[in-house]
Amino acid sequence: MWEAEFRSAAAKDKLALLRDHLQNLELADEPESLLEGTILLVQACRGYASIDGQLYDGFLRMQKYRPTTITDAKYTFTFDLCGKAYARVLVPADLRTIDLADLYGHPWADLGVAGYRCFWVSRTDGTPLSDEESEQIENAVTDDLRFDYSEDELSFWFDTSPVEGVLLVTVQEIYSQDQRYFHDE
Repeated sequence: MWEAEFRSAAAKDKLALLRDHLQNLELADEPESLLEGTILLVQACRGYASIDGQLYDGFLRMQKYRPTTITDAKYTFTFDLCGKAYARVLVPADLRTIDLADLYGHPWADLGVAGYRCFWVSRTDGTPLSDEESEQIENAVTDDLRFDYSEDELSFWFDTSPVEGVLLVTVQEIYSQDQRYFHDE
């Protein structure tokens, strides 16, 4: 039901809103990628909420095509799914509706990759993030990722995006010297 409504709204709009979102973040003009990636991401978030015994009806209601129609949605998290797709999820001010650690390890079978390389955090109303908001988001992201990954397993950092008032979070797995990248034949 949700997916059909989301696709229908995107088709009626000819993906213009998704295209504008990518342009506002200075990302590649790939609105179809954002559409498909968003559907995959929302389905994954829904699955993890179900596994964790959390209700996801409110989360799902928040994932509308037009973010400005959802009063509870304060932030937009836009993910780069390892260069294969973009994905967008709308998040409330408390930042508690998604599990970034679970999503980092999530296998995107349709894309042939797992996780994400980075994500951008912006406000749904288009105004720049304040310093206080950026600090709150950085703390929430750190708490989320560090709950599942130690400093020896995962590195991440926060940068200002080329777009004013947008926070860029880059995530990278740390490999030990014992791990081999190539198998000797």
